[in-house]
Amino acid sequence: RQYKLMMENKPSLMTLPRLNALNDINFDWGVINDEAWQKRYDELKAFKARTGHCRVPVNFAENEALGRWVRTQRRQYKLMMDNKPSQITPSRVSTLNGIKFDWCVNNDEA
Repeated sequence: RQYKLMMENKPSLMTLPRLNALNDINFDWGVINDEAWQKRYDELKAFKARTGHCRVPVNFAENEALGRWVRTQRRQYKLMMDNKPSQITPSRVSTLNGIKFDWCVNNDEA
């Protein structure tokens, strides 16, 4: 997150020496976020296989992180559709569309 803020010329705890040190060890800036996203996506696919839908409750006791992740995907998609800065990519939208992800759920749009 700090790297992203720095790249957007926003206040950040990331300093140029820290950035250089991480680059010197060939730090992969995209892997952590991609792996985390893929993990939640796989959990969503398993949820859908069990339930037949992608409407994971935000307070899903079995996997609270999945419920929050699903809500975040919807919020980021809404931002993107409103032409506002968003962290969701067209590729991820396409991936979620591939499993018939429900983008709008009335109690989740707030």
